[in-house]
Amino acid sequence: MVLRLLHLCMIMLAYLVAAGYVLYRLKQTFTNKGRWFKAACWLCAPMTVLFILVLFLRLFNLGSWFLPFQTVAYLWLTAVMYAALFAVAFDALRLLAYLIKPLRKRVLPFLNSARPCYALVSVLCVIGLLGYGLYHFTQPKVVDLTVEVDKPVPDLNIVVVSDLHLGTMSAERLLMHVDTINALQPDMVLMLGDQFVINWRDVVPMGYAKAFRKLRAPMGVYAVNGNHEGYHEFSRSTDPRVGQLYRYLRVNLLNDTAVVVDGKLALIGRADSSRLYARKSLPEIMENVPDGLPTILMDHQPADLGQAKACDVDLQLSGHMHNGQFFPMNLYQGFKSLFNKKLYYGYRQDGGTQYYVTAGLGSSGAPMRIGTDVEITVVHLKQKTHRESPVR
Repeated sequence: MVLRLLHLCMIMLAYLVAAGYVLYRLKQTFTNKGRWFKAACWLCAPMTVLFILVLFLRLFNLGSWFLPFQTVAYLWLTAVMYAALFAVAFDALRLLAYLIKPLRKRVLPFLNSARPCYALVSVLCVIGLLGYGLYHFTQPKVVDLTVEVDKPVPDLNIVVVSDLHLGTMSAERLLMHVDTINALQPDMVLMLGDQFVINWRDVVPMGYAKAFRKLRAPMGVYAVNGNHEGYHEFSRSTDPRVGQLYRYLRVNLLNDTAVVVDGKLALIGRADSSRLYARKSLPEIMENVPDGLPTILMDHQPADLGQAKACDVDLQLSGHMHNGQFFPMNLYQGFKSLFNKKLYYGYRQDGGTQYYVTAGLGSSGAPMRIGTDVEITVVHLKQKTHRESPVR
């Protein structure tokens, strides 16, 4: 709880800095037309109060009535952050013109006089980005990934989804995704956590259960919990109805357990690393996995990839990172990976272990994707073919 509260305080601080910076630049831009600045303040004040209330009310397990307020608040957050980026970009141009002497007399005065036009264009661009993000969220990308393992396994098509964040996504949208998944004719479906941002009591009344029960996979549907299941009582509740709900959804929950599916492969599901104090070690979970079977590890957060390699896991599947969800966060994650060697999105192989981190099918906060895709991943699991070297 303390770490989560600290995280929310950091988000609030970032928002306040961005909003203050935008208002300050607007005041400078419209010095002779104070009504524009006053209008911005009148809009910003109530939206700031709404955002801060929503931000910290997320600590409590509120009902589905809260979701529209959350959507509006996070749309506003996104708008403010992009407005701040446009303001920073303009100030960077002005600074560059000032530092380069030949440009100082010609370009800098032009930029200063163009500030009102730039402000108007920025507002229109932000509105356009929000519209694009809302639309792009509804357009899932199907990613095909072929994984060859050096063990006997029949060719399997495994559909992988993560971070549905149901509550942010409507039941109607989930049903469309289920139809897309069924059309891919999966042998099994794997869900990598953060299925829910709502209380488990709301899953059936809000229509999500009806969509889940239409999933068709002969070898079953399997899931692990993510950090949001911990926030919203799916992984913390001791109420037996939570287990009954998963059975009603026809979803097999793997919580620090391993199962052998049809004698063909072993699925290992880990509790989320945000519950590190409670989850078992990977060797402990795998101690009863038969030798020689291909192994797939489902771990919501790609926190420590070395554990899978140490246990000779064939494939680790993770989500959580959303590929940044918004530009330029995806670029930032890619830049970080150059230094910390972590995997935030995509495929990697290390020795005999392969990894894939999906961008997820939902979103955190506002139902938008800008610069990244919502993603359904189809893993084509095959046995590696060894080509004989030609006889000399």
